[in-house]
Amino acid sequence: MEIILVELLLWAGLIFFFWVLKDGLGNVETDLESLGFNAPIPASSPRVCYDLPERVSEVIGSYQGAQIYRYATFAGERYLYDHIVPAAGAIVLEDGQRCMEPGLIYVRCEDRAGQSKLIRR
Repeated sequence: MEIILVELLLWAGLIFFFWVLKDGLGNVETDLESLGFNAPIPASSPRVCYDLPERVSEVIGSYQGAQIYRYATFAGERYLYDHIVPAAGAIVLEDGQRCMEPGLIYVRCEDRAGQSKLIRR
């Protein structure tokens, strides 16, 4: 009889433990929601669309596992590597700029007499 009583007490303790755990996790979820961790991204927020080059040439380094090329061709136009935008930074492209994943910025070049010239605006 004593063994059955001990077993019932253990089962009651286990059920109480799970009930407290469930209640505590519900509070954590509520706290996370109030902090906005799972808030939907507004449709008006800018999204980065990375460009995919047609051709690339002359590897000059790497960043976050991606090769950095000196030149890249997008839509038949040649671009020169300019700089990197860190993941935490906002990517704002000016006219004549393209962005390759993971934040590699290229600027348009203009060929004259076989030489590439950087166009800055």
